[in-house]
Amino acid sequence: MLLQIALFLSMIIQLGAATISISLIRRTRFNVSWILISAGFVLMALRRLFEVSLLFWDIHLVSKEEVNSWIGILISVLMMVGVIFIRQIFNLQDRIDEIQKENETKVLKAVIQTEEKSRQAFARELHDGLGPVLSSIKMTTSAIEMEKMDHPNRIIFERTCNATDEAINTLKEIANHLSPHLLKNYGLVKALDNFTQRLLVNSSIHLVLNNTIGIKRFGYDVEINVYRIICELLNNSVKHGKPDKIQIDIRGNDNILFVEYEDDGNGFDSKIIPHTGMGLENLNSRIKSLHGSINIDSRPGNGMKVKIQIPLR
Repeated sequence: MLLQIALFLSMIIQLGAATISISLIRRTRFNVSWILISAGFVLMALRRLFEVSLLFWDIHLVSKEEVNSWIGILISVLMMVGVIFIRQIFNLQDRIDEIQKENETKVLKAVIQTEEKSRQAFARELHDGLGPVLSSIKMTTSAIEMEKMDHPNRIIFERTCNATDEAINTLKEIANHLSPHLLKNYGLVKALDNFTQRLLVNSSIHLVLNNTIGIKRFGYDVEINVYRIICELLNNSVKHGKPDKIQIDIRGNDNILFVEYEDDGNGFDSKIIPHTGMGLENLNSRIKSLHGSINIDSRPGNGMKVKIQIPLR
Protein backbone atom coordinates (compact mmCIF):
# COMPACT_ATOMS: atom_id res chain seq x y z
CA MET A 1 0.00 0.00 0.00
CA LEU A 2 2.81 2.40 0.87
CA LEU A 3 4.50 1.69 -2.47
CA GLN A 4 1.27 2.46 -4.32
CA ILE A 5 0.87 5.80 -2.54
CA ALA A 6 4.49 6.68 -3.26
CA LEU A 7 4.15 5.80 -6.95
CA PHE A 8 0.91 7.81 -7.19
CA LEU A 9 2.53 10.88 -5.58
CA SER A 10 5.58 10.45 -7.83
CA MET A 11 3.28 10.39 -10.88
CA ILE A 12 1.61 13.65 -9.78
CA ILE A 13 5.00 15.29 -9.25
CA GLN A 14 6.23 14.10 -12.67
CA LEU A 15 3.07 15.38 -14.39
CA GLY A 16 3.45 18.72 -12.59
CA ALA A 17 7.11 19.00 -13.64
CA ALA A 18 6.18 18.16 -17.26
CA THR A 19 3.35 20.73 -17.24
CA ILE A 20 5.61 23.48 -15.87
CA SER A 21 8.37 22.56 -18.32
CA ILE A 22 5.97 22.74 -21.29
CA SER A 23 4.57 26.08 -20.10
CA LEU A 24 8.09 27.56 -20.12
CA ILE A 25 8.77 26.67 -23.76
CA ARG A 26 7.36 29.97 -25.03
CA ARG A 27 9.42 31.94 -22.51
CA THR A 28 12.58 30.22 -23.79
CA ARG A 29 11.64 31.30 -27.32
CA PHE A 30 11.16 27.67 -28.36
CA ASN A 31 14.78 26.80 -27.65
CA VAL A 32 15.56 23.31 -28.96
CA SER A 33 17.35 22.21 -25.80
CA TRP A 34 14.40 23.14 -23.59
CA ILE A 35 11.91 21.43 -25.92
CA LEU A 36 13.95 18.22 -25.78
CA ILE A 37 14.24 18.38 -21.99
CA SER A 38 10.48 19.07 -21.76
CA ALA A 39 9.84 16.02 -23.93
CA GLY A 40 12.02 14.04 -21.54
CA PHE A 41 9.91 15.22 -18.60
CA VAL A 42 6.73 14.21 -20.46
CA LEU A 43 8.13 10.73 -21.11
CA MET A 44 9.12 10.42 -17.45
CA ALA A 45 5.55 11.31 -16.49
CA LEU A 46 4.15 8.76 -18.98
CA ARG A 47 6.50 6.12 -17.62
CA ARG A 48 5.36 6.79 -14.08
CA LEU A 49 1.73 6.81 -15.27
CA PHE A 50 2.26 3.41 -16.90
CA GLU A 51 3.75 2.01 -13.68
CA VAL A 52 0.81 3.31 -11.64
CA SER A 53 -1.70 1.89 -14.12
CA LEU A 54 -0.24 -1.59 -13.61
CA LEU A 55 -1.29 -1.39 -9.98
CA PHE A 56 -4.96 -1.14 -10.98
CA TRP A 57 -5.22 -2.86 -14.34
CA ASP A 58 -3.62 -6.02 -15.57
CA ILE A 59 -2.12 -5.12 -18.97
CA HIS A 60 -1.03 -8.01 -21.18
CA LEU A 61 -0.67 -6.22 -24.54
CA VAL A 62 2.94 -5.25 -23.91
CA SER A 63 5.56 -6.24 -21.40
CA LYS A 64 6.15 -3.86 -18.51
CA GLU A 65 9.92 -4.28 -18.76
CA GLU A 66 9.84 -3.65 -22.53
CA VAL A 67 7.84 -0.43 -22.19
CA ASN A 68 10.03 0.83 -19.36
CA SER A 69 13.16 0.02 -21.34
CA TRP A 70 12.04 1.85 -24.50
CA ILE A 71 10.80 4.86 -22.58
CA GLY A 72 14.08 4.94 -20.65
CA ILE A 73 16.05 4.81 -23.91
CA LEU A 74 14.02 7.70 -25.35
CA ILE A 75 14.47 9.73 -22.20
CA SER A 76 18.23 9.15 -22.26
CA VAL A 77 18.47 10.19 -25.91
CA LEU A 78 16.37 13.32 -25.41
CA MET A 79 18.30 14.36 -22.31
CA MET A 80 21.65 13.74 -23.97
CA VAL A 81 20.79 15.79 -27.05
CA GLY A 82 19.25 18.50 -24.84
CA VAL A 83 22.42 18.71 -22.73
CA ILE A 84 24.52 19.01 -25.89
CA PHE A 85 22.40 21.99 -27.01
CA ILE A 86 22.63 23.50 -23.51
CA ARG A 87 26.42 23.21 -23.69
CA GLN A 88 26.32 25.20 -26.92
CA ILE A 89 24.24 27.82 -25.13
CA PHE A 90 26.86 28.07 -22.37
CA ASN A 91 29.63 28.36 -24.96
CA LEU A 92 27.68 31.14 -26.65
CA GLN A 93 27.17 32.86 -23.28
CA ASP A 94 30.92 32.67 -22.60
CA ARG A 95 31.58 34.24 -25.99
CA ILE A 96 29.02 36.98 -25.26
CA ASP A 97 30.77 37.67 -21.92
CA GLU A 98 34.14 37.92 -23.71
CA ILE A 99 32.70 40.33 -26.27
CA GLN A 100 31.16 42.39 -23.48
CA LYS A 101 34.51 42.61 -21.66
CA GLU A 102 36.25 43.55 -24.91
CA ASN A 103 33.66 46.27 -25.54
CA GLU A 104 34.04 47.59 -21.98
CA THR A 105 37.81 47.74 -22.49
CA LYS A 106 37.37 49.53 -25.83
CA VAL A 107 34.99 52.05 -24.24
CA LEU A 108 37.43 52.71 -21.37
CA LYS A 109 40.28 53.09 -23.84
CA ALA A 110 38.24 55.48 -25.99
CA VAL A 111 37.28 57.56 -22.93
CA ILE A 112 40.91 57.79 -21.77
CA GLN A 113 42.14 58.62 -25.27
CA THR A 114 39.49 61.34 -25.59
CA GLU A 115 40.54 62.73 -22.21
CA GLU A 116 44.20 62.79 -23.27
CA LYS A 117 43.34 64.48 -26.56
CA SER A 118 41.37 67.12 -24.66
CA ARG A 119 44.34 67.65 -22.34
CA GLN A 120 46.67 68.05 -25.34
CA ALA A 121 44.32 70.50 -27.05
CA PHE A 122 43.94 72.56 -23.88
CA ALA A 123 47.72 72.53 -23.33
CA ARG A 124 48.26 73.82 -26.90
CA GLU A 125 45.71 76.58 -26.36
CA LEU A 126 47.47 77.68 -23.18
CA HIS A 127 50.93 77.51 -24.72
CA ASP A 128 50.03 79.12 -28.06
CA GLY A 129 47.43 81.55 -26.73
CA LEU A 130 48.29 82.72 -23.25
CA GLY A 131 52.03 82.05 -23.56
CA PRO A 132 52.74 84.72 -26.19
CA VAL A 133 50.67 87.27 -24.24
CA LEU A 134 52.74 86.75 -21.10
CA SER A 135 55.96 86.83 -23.12
CA SER A 136 54.86 90.10 -24.71
CA ILE A 137 54.22 91.59 -21.25
CA LYS A 138 57.66 90.40 -20.18
CA MET A 139 59.34 92.04 -23.20
CA THR A 140 57.40 95.29 -22.76
CA THR A 141 58.21 95.66 -19.09
CA SER A 142 61.88 94.82 -19.67
CA ALA A 143 62.14 97.82 -21.99
CA ILE A 144 61.28 100.24 -19.21
CA GLU A 145 64.24 102.24 -17.88
CA MET A 146 64.36 101.59 -14.16
CA GLU A 147 66.89 104.44 -13.61
CA LYS A 148 64.18 107.00 -14.34
CA MET A 149 61.85 105.57 -11.71
CA ASP A 150 61.58 106.62 -8.12
CA HIS A 151 61.97 103.99 -5.43
CA PRO A 152 58.26 103.13 -4.86
CA ASN A 153 57.60 102.68 -8.62
CA ARG A 154 60.77 100.60 -8.95
CA ILE A 155 59.48 98.21 -6.28
CA ILE A 156 56.14 97.94 -8.13
CA PHE A 157 57.98 97.29 -11.39
CA GLU A 158 60.12 94.53 -9.86
CA ARG A 159 57.06 92.87 -8.37
CA THR A 160 55.34 93.01 -11.76
CA CYS A 161 58.34 91.38 -13.46
CA ASN A 162 58.49 88.68 -10.79
CA ALA A 163 54.76 88.01 -11.08
CA THR A 164 55.08 87.77 -14.88
CA ASP A 165 57.97 85.31 -14.57
CA GLU A 166 55.99 83.26 -12.07
CA ALA A 167 52.96 83.26 -14.36
CA ILE A 168 55.07 82.04 -17.31
CA ASN A 169 56.62 79.26 -15.21
CA THR A 170 53.21 78.23 -13.85
CA LEU A 171 51.80 78.16 -17.37
CA LYS A 172 54.63 75.89 -18.50
CA GLU A 173 54.03 73.54 -15.56
CA ILE A 174 50.28 73.37 -16.25
CA ALA A 175 50.82 72.75 -19.96
CA ASN A 176 53.44 70.11 -19.22
CA HIS A 177 51.14 68.37 -16.73
CA LEU A 178 48.29 68.35 -19.23
CA SER A 179 50.49 67.05 -22.03
CA PRO A 180 54.00 66.09 -20.86
CA HIS A 181 56.35 66.95 -23.72
CA LEU A 182 59.21 65.03 -22.10
CA LEU A 183 57.16 61.87 -22.30
CA LYS A 184 56.59 62.37 -26.01
CA ASN A 185 60.17 63.30 -26.79
CA TYR A 186 62.28 61.28 -24.36
CA GLY A 187 60.14 58.50 -22.93
CA LEU A 188 58.72 57.28 -19.65
CA VAL A 189 61.79 57.35 -17.39
CA LYS A 190 62.83 60.90 -18.29
CA ALA A 191 59.26 62.20 -17.82
CA LEU A 192 58.92 60.49 -14.41
CA ASP A 193 62.30 61.79 -13.30
CA ASN A 194 61.26 65.33 -14.18
CA PHE A 195 57.89 64.95 -12.43
CA THR A 196 59.39 63.58 -9.22
CA GLN A 197 61.95 66.38 -9.07
CA ARG A 198 59.22 69.00 -9.29
CA LEU A 199 56.91 67.14 -6.87
CA LEU A 200 59.55 66.57 -4.17
CA VAL A 201 61.55 69.79 -4.61
CA ASN A 202 60.74 70.98 -1.07
CA SER A 203 60.20 67.55 0.46
CA SER A 204 62.39 65.37 2.68
CA ILE A 205 61.07 62.19 1.05
CA HIS A 206 63.82 59.98 -0.35
CA LEU A 207 62.84 58.59 -3.75
CA VAL A 208 64.54 55.73 -5.59
CA LEU A 209 63.66 55.20 -9.25
CA ASN A 210 65.11 51.98 -10.64
CA ASN A 211 64.57 50.86 -14.22
CA THR A 212 65.91 48.41 -16.76
CA ILE A 213 64.12 49.90 -19.78
CA GLY A 214 66.48 52.84 -20.29
CA ILE A 215 65.48 54.77 -23.39
CA LYS A 216 63.27 51.99 -24.70
CA ARG A 217 60.00 53.31 -26.05
CA PHE A 218 56.54 51.77 -25.89
CA GLY A 219 53.22 52.65 -27.48
CA TYR A 220 51.92 56.08 -26.49
CA ASP A 221 48.82 54.57 -24.86
CA VAL A 222 51.05 52.45 -22.62
CA GLU A 223 53.46 55.27 -21.78
CA ILE A 224 50.86 57.93 -21.02
CA ASN A 225 48.74 55.59 -18.88
CA VAL A 226 51.70 54.23 -16.90
CA TYR A 227 52.92 57.81 -16.45
CA ARG A 228 49.51 58.92 -15.14
CA ILE A 229 49.26 55.87 -12.85
CA ILE A 230 52.67 56.43 -11.25
CA CYS A 231 52.00 60.16 -10.90
CA GLU A 232 48.71 59.36 -9.15
CA LEU A 233 50.45 56.95 -6.79
CA LEU A 234 53.12 59.55 -6.02
CA ASN A 235 50.52 62.23 -5.34
CA ASN A 236 48.63 59.86 -3.03
CA SER A 237 51.80 58.98 -1.12
CA VAL A 238 52.84 62.60 -0.65
CA LYS A 239 49.32 63.78 0.24
CA HIS A 240 48.03 60.88 2.35
CA GLY A 241 50.89 58.50 3.14
CA LYS A 242 53.53 60.94 4.41
CA PRO A 243 56.35 58.43 3.77
CA ASP A 244 60.06 58.79 4.38
CA LYS A 245 60.98 56.70 1.34
CA ILE A 246 59.39 55.81 -2.00
CA GLN A 247 60.80 53.22 -4.37
CA ILE A 248 59.71 52.66 -7.96
CA ASP A 249 60.97 49.75 -10.06
CA ILE A 250 60.23 49.62 -13.77
CA ARG A 251 61.33 46.69 -15.88
CA GLY A 252 60.04 44.87 -18.91
CA ASN A 253 60.64 42.79 -21.98
CA ASP A 254 59.03 42.56 -25.38
CA ASN A 255 55.87 41.03 -23.89
CA ILE A 256 55.20 42.56 -20.46
CA LEU A 257 55.95 45.81 -18.65
CA PHE A 258 56.31 45.46 -14.85
CA VAL A 259 55.91 48.33 -12.41
CA GLU A 260 56.45 47.92 -8.67
CA TYR A 261 55.71 50.84 -6.36
CA GLU A 262 56.40 50.88 -2.63
CA ASP A 263 56.32 53.48 0.14
CA ASP A 264 56.76 53.26 3.92
CA GLY A 265 53.98 55.72 4.74
CA ASN A 266 50.77 55.54 6.76
CA GLY A 267 49.16 52.94 4.52
CA PHE A 268 45.48 51.92 4.59
CA ASP A 269 43.42 48.75 4.81
CA SER A 270 43.43 47.45 1.24
CA LYS A 271 40.93 44.71 2.21
CA ILE A 272 38.30 47.22 3.28
CA ILE A 273 39.15 49.67 0.48
CA PRO A 274 40.51 47.30 -2.17
CA HIS A 275 40.50 49.50 -5.24
CA THR A 276 38.39 52.50 -4.40
CA GLY A 277 39.16 55.91 -3.00
CA MET A 278 42.27 58.10 -3.31
CA GLY A 279 42.07 57.96 -7.11
CA LEU A 280 42.51 54.16 -7.18
CA GLU A 281 39.34 53.73 -9.21
CA ASN A 282 40.91 55.85 -11.95
CA LEU A 283 44.00 53.64 -11.75
CA ASN A 284 41.88 50.53 -12.24
CA SER A 285 40.21 52.05 -15.30
CA ARG A 286 43.57 52.82 -16.91
CA ILE A 287 44.92 49.34 -16.10
CA LYS A 288 41.79 47.71 -17.49
CA SER A 289 42.01 49.72 -20.72
CA LEU A 290 45.48 48.21 -21.25
CA HIS A 291 44.32 44.64 -20.43
CA GLY A 292 46.69 44.76 -17.46
CA SER A 293 46.49 43.73 -13.82
CA ILE A 294 47.13 45.55 -10.56
CA ASN A 295 47.64 44.25 -7.04
CA ILE A 296 47.54 46.65 -4.09
CA ASP A 297 48.77 45.51 -0.66
CA SER A 298 48.54 47.95 2.20
CA ARG A 299 47.88 47.93 5.94
CA PRO A 300 47.60 50.85 8.35
CA GLY A 301 51.06 51.83 9.50
CA ASN A 302 52.84 49.49 7.05
CA GLY A 303 52.94 51.57 3.88
CA MET A 304 51.73 50.47 0.47
CA LYS A 305 52.96 48.06 -2.19
CA VAL A 306 51.60 48.07 -5.72
CA LYS A 307 52.42 45.58 -8.46
CA ILE A 308 51.33 46.27 -12.03
CA GLN A 309 51.66 44.16 -15.16
CA ILE A 310 50.92 45.56 -18.61
CA PRO A 311 50.91 43.23 -21.64
CA LEU A 312 52.67 44.77 -24.61
CA ARG A 313 51.22 42.43 -27.25
